[in-house]
Amino acid sequence: MDISLEILKLRYAEAMSRIRHNLNHFRFNYALIVIFILFCSLIYHPISMIVFLITFAAWFILYFFRDNPLVVFNNVVDDRIVLVGMSLITVVALAYTHVGLNVLVALIIGFLMISVHAVFRGYEDLFLDESEAAEDGLLSVGGEQPYRPN
Repeated sequence: MDISLEILKLRYAEAMSRIRHNLNHFRFNYALIVIFILFCSLIYHPISMIVFLITFAAWFILYFFRDNPLVVFNNVVDDRIVLVGMSLITVVALAYTHVGLNVLVALIIGFLMISVHAVFRGYEDLFLDESEAAEDGLLSVGGEQPYRPN
């Protein structure tokens, strides 16, 4: 077996692991980056800019500024479903304003930037979320201070 092939497999597996972890961890940041790039691509199209600002308001209401989970017909909707749904609504709404090429180029640039960041950003120094911290036994119970002998 070729050693260089094994090294490539390990690097590929590590890169895919980083992508999965970083996409989950930086989901909101990545969405904002793509939205900003999309906004910049519409500067010379005023009608498209108005449509984009309306969908951007929906983004803030439904995705960025919610404290509680979104509930539709007594079912909790996952953030990833809201992300995909709002992305599709934004792209379709902008496609109807005849700026399809601008939207496509902006999305390609945004996804390239995100994928480069997701591949090269290590996740070892990221903060733990509550579930990961609980698994490692890092949560204090009842806010008690640890015993420290004098």
